Amino acid sequence: MSSVKNLLIPCIALCFLTGCGSDGVVDHIRSLTVLGIDKNDSGYTGSALYSDYEDKGKIKVLNGKGKQSREIFNEMAFESAQPVRMEKLKMLAFSREVAEGGITNFLKTICRDPVISNYVILAVFDEPFAAVSESLAGKGSQNYPYQLIEQNMKEKMIPYSNLSTVLFDFYGTGRDFSVPYLKLNPKKQVEISGYAIFKADLLKLVLDQDEMIYFKLLQGNALRGDIPFVIQKGSNVSPAIFTINSGKLNRKVIQNQDGTTLTYSFVLSGMVNEYPDWFSLDVEKNTHSLVQQLEAQLQSHLLALLHKFVEEEVDPLGIGDLMRTRHRSWSEDKFYANEYKNIKFDVHFRTSLSKSGVGE
Repeated sequence: MSSVKNLLIPCIALCFLTGCGSDGVVDHIRSLTVLGIDKNDSGYTGSALYSDYEDKGKIKVLNGKGKQSREIFNEMAFESAQPVRMEKLKMLAFSREVAEGGITNFLKTICRDPVISNYVILAVFDEPFAAVSESLAGKGSQNYPYQLIEQNMKEKMIPYSNLSTVLFDFYGTGRDFSVPYLKLNPKKQVEISGYAIFKADLLKLVLDQDEMIYFKLLQGNALRGDIPFVIQKGSNVSPAIFTINSGKLNRKVIQNQDGTTLTYSFVLSGMVNEYPDWFSLDVEKNTHSLVQQLEAQLQSHLLALLHKFVEEEVDPLGIGDLMRTRHRSWSEDKFYANEYKNIKFDVHFRTSLSKSGVGE
């Protein structure tokens, strides 16, 4: 019996020491959660956010300057009495100024570092990230901006993207990448204000919140969410919401002597919410009119966005890649120089109302 006690006591002591040791290690490591990049006169300024567990997990900031990402990171390390690590990085953000000047250096260094997860979120901020970090310093960890994006992606409110999708589009042929676009509102809170569209590594176009909804539809990856539209009957006009519960998208390319036509065909099922009391959905004629109005407005918005992409010479929907799969001799340079602008677009819908929502 005494031999068993002699064996158990060291084991129990070792377990307690191991647990305490782990807590100590976590408390004394600066695990960067968000890294933001701004421009300065001589290169770049990095602002990194981390949780200080010695101060109730509050958000703290490390800063560094340099012409390369490694210089920025090293200067942050010089500022910290604890080791600085990037293995738990959740978000890499760029100011609009940096994004417009090109982010290739960071895509080829930070984003290809083997310790960085493929699920890291990339984003562009309307203002310098230093201003964002100042607004977040001292707040709780629930205020990290990546959580705002993750939640809205989970709820299918915004298009899905992360480091994996960005690198796939960046290094792929016939496609451009896109990431969330954020800003500080008047209350100094971070909000999603749209979506940033790149050409190569340069920010070329920013979609507003309304356009972002239709961009998500055209991607066809998660056809769920709320679509605002307007109901009209006689002189009465009122806003309403169409909530998509499920849907499918099919893209079809038709080529003949008249040119190339790309057709987007949607099958949508959902319900109408917050419609006016003067428009009863119990009347079949009203239901038919509502579906017609909804589809006409959706078609108009989607066609306008497709033509906007062509005019701005960006291809976040991978139309070039779609055409490449149909032609052995396809050339990216030739396609975007001569063919992309001549594509005709068509949008069709088959919409069913599963049930009505709440009327006003």
